[in-house]
Amino acid sequence: MDTTREKVYLAALLHDIGKFYQRADKLFSDDRNRLSSLSRKIADLLCPLNENGGFGYQHTVWTHQFLQDNEQVMKKIPDLVDNVFDNGKEDSIFQLASYHHKPSTELQALISMADWWSAGIDRRENNLEEENGKANGITWGNQRYKKIPLYSVFNKIFNANHHFAFGLKSLSIDENGFFPTDITKAEDGNDESKYALLWQNFEDEFKKLPTDTFNGFAESLISLLKKYTWCIPSNTTDMSNVSLFDHLKTTAAFADCLYVYKTENPNDFTFDNKRLSLKEGIKPVILLGGDLSGIQKFIYNIASRKAAVSLKGRSFYLQLLIDSVIQRIISHPDIQATLAHVVYSSGGKFYMILPNTEKVLSAIQSLKNEFEEELWEKHHGQLILNLDYVPFAYSTQNKDLLFDSAGEKSIGKLWQTLAEKLTTQKNQKFKSLLTNKYDELFGVQKVSEKAKVCAVTGIESDECKPIDSKEAEKTYVLPIVKEQSELGNTLKDADFVITYTGNDENKYLTNRSKCHMSCVGVSNYLFDQKELIDEDADFRKITSADVCRVKRINETGFLVSLKGKGCGYGFQFYGGNKQAQTVDKEKNKTFEELADGTYLGVLRMDVDNLGSIFIKGLPEEDKSFSAYSTLSFMLDYFFSGFLNTIREKDEFKNDVNILYSGGDDVFAVGKWDKLIDFAEAIRENFKKFVGRDDISISGGIAMVRDKFPIAKAAELAGDAEDAAKKYRKEKNAFNMFGESVTWDGEFDYVKSCKKQFVSLIDKCGLSRGILHKIMTYAAMVKENQIIEEENKNGNYKRKPDMSYLWHTAYYLTRFMGKEKDNKVVYDFCKDLRDKQLVKPDNYRLVSLAARWAELELREIKDKESINDKNE
Repeated sequence: MDTTREKVYLAALLHDIGKFYQRADKLFSDDRNRLSSLSRKIADLLCPLNENGGFGYQHTVWTHQFLQDNEQVMKKIPDLVDNVFDNGKEDSIFQLASYHHKPSTELQALISMADWWSAGIDRRENNLEEENGKANGITWGNQRYKKIPLYSVFNKIFNANHHFAFGLKSLSIDENGFFPTDITKAEDGNDESKYALLWQNFEDEFKKLPTDTFNGFAESLISLLKKYTWCIPSNTTDMSNVSLFDHLKTTAAFADCLYVYKTENPNDFTFDNKRLSLKEGIKPVILLGGDLSGIQKFIYNIASRKAAVSLKGRSFYLQLLIDSVIQRIISHPDIQATLAHVVYSSGGKFYMILPNTEKVLSAIQSLKNEFEEELWEKHHGQLILNLDYVPFAYSTQNKDLLFDSAGEKSIGKLWQTLAEKLTTQKNQKFKSLLTNKYDELFGVQKVSEKAKVCAVTGIESDECKPIDSKEAEKTYVLPIVKEQSELGNTLKDADFVITYTGNDENKYLTNRSKCHMSCVGVSNYLFDQKELIDEDADFRKITSADVCRVKRINETGFLVSLKGKGCGYGFQFYGGNKQAQTVDKEKNKTFEELADGTYLGVLRMDVDNLGSIFIKGLPEEDKSFSAYSTLSFMLDYFFSGFLNTIREKDEFKNDVNILYSGGDDVFAVGKWDKLIDFAEAIRENFKKFVGRDDISISGGIAMVRDKFPIAKAAELAGDAEDAAKKYRKEKNAFNMFGESVTWDGEFDYVKSCKKQFVSLIDKCGLSRGILHKIMTYAAMVKENQIIEEENKNGNYKRKPDMSYLWHTAYYLTRFMGKEKDNKVVYDFCKDLRDKQLVKPDNYRLVSLAARWAELELREIKDKESINDKNE
């Protein structure tokens, strides 16, 4: 069996692991380091000389040492027994991984090319890793490569110059240590001791990786690298804002693509002077994009009855669906890619790099037709997967990115070109179905007299089943809706998702899992931890790495004593796996229980100008596939991962549910006042995460009664979000009670006014009537603004009513006269009259605070009434 492809991929995935190891160890010249005599001896074979005559790129020596340290671990992998340290062969894994800066064979040079493509540039300048000098305005001194941290990829977007960076810590959605801090001096950075601690933990877990199959080992290794190298700069010279993980991952993907293409098209490459080059015009790689359209309608557009039990399941179903699509693609026998090929996957979209071969392109077209048919069968046009690709290459002559498009040739433009092709796909829905199943689509659909209307989707079908057989009044839904409902109810107790891609369902998994959901031919099962870790658990009998993958939900400790055979392990972040529970913790709260007798809030938020950030945001010198992968990871980490940490805070966990969070979108429901606070917390944490004000997030909240149709409520929240984004050019706004305010100033002002109103009315005797008076005068100001706009257009039929000015002054002065002995109330009214309500624009903001205070005071009164009754 030829395992060259596996060797190339694994060698590329580990080619720079020595950077991690080196930064955790003593210097090359220090006898106390962990380098063996063999590694020291072959340094001249691995490291090109730098301009000072010393060894450059010394990390390659530590890459060699890592493989040497773990030779016995890797030799347990059946496919690699003879390929790890067989020095009789020029291209053993240790040579392929270690010689990428001084290649002597075509395969070693291929990994060098993949390294350059991942970085977006041909980085061949000499590099003395012990060099001194400044970087980002800081003098780092000796061994700066150990001190410079991973700078935030958001620092330089739109030509800014911030200096926020991440500390060294294994990945989790824990609140401590995962937000960047401003780096002002060398002492704020990393050091050898911090690297040593992180490295020790990595080494310990590396030895626990499954080694009974190559696929299981390689997939588990991807997750382990993500956990420990996400926070490490790939290069402290020109890539200090790109993580080592994203560089390793994209290098491995490019190496695999180039190898597969070269195997089928050997004449398109030349190997000269120990360098591999492409012939001009050849594009051996494609950027494949997938976009699941119809997501919003699918989630929101459901009948109200039983909506709460279905919404969460439908949201998680979409996550499983896109993951299953990716699994179908990478596991296709004519593609056989890996998770490393996926550059981005979140929010119903994914991008991956694949070989540009006839087999791969044919497989993509075949899969596209299959997905279209399978999604039609299940969802009748509600969900559509758009697939398209753009072939590309880097020029070996001028280092330009080559692809078919007019104008600039940047990665941002490549991304935009593919996005435009996917948009075109949306306008050609069901193309293959129209050809192959015309009669089925347009013929008369027969429905029997026993057919029922699904209470969630509104679709009439013979297959509808009771969602709960114990109910006296049966509620009928489609089978898939029932599954989605069960999925939502089970999610709160699930610790793992097991993905099984065999042709038939796995009977053990089906019978023993908490929930089973099949998506485009991929079976997904939810399990709790106990079911998998017991010594006698039947899970240990599962025996195919090619068809079984185990992912832990929102926990990166994925190697905790699992005993399955031949499986790949990992973790995934998902926004909203935990939901607000009833008092007895037996079930998720309904909308009625969340509203708690008042209003249900429905919140929608997303990042402002995200498309522009991806296409134009990164400076030209920073644009690389590694950088785009890092940017994608950071956004996914915040929205799919860290948002759970915010929701789990005491002030939110019993009153707020995240129904959908991924990419850059948030959809949540909850008690109206808690949801406003939740939106503010998201904004504050996002601002802290990106380290700046001008990469912002806008949102809107609709407030409805608990029986109000959720589809309409979601639409109203979407309208509120749109209004916030249109409020001003910079966006960065929030819409509530039908009014938009800026996050940076107006929201805090309104909130402060609201608190004063509530406190003074509830505890200091201020009349509630002031709230209605201010809202009345604010309405007059708003009407005047409408009249002024009409007058600008030449319509002079009405005159502005300026009486609000003296009405305000009269009312507040009169009230002050009554409250002379109540200094707090007197001073507040005086401040309103003499300062706050002098400007017409402030009426809107103070009126908004009054409306907010009115609802909050109503709740206080209701609670007091309930307490009085109980007494």
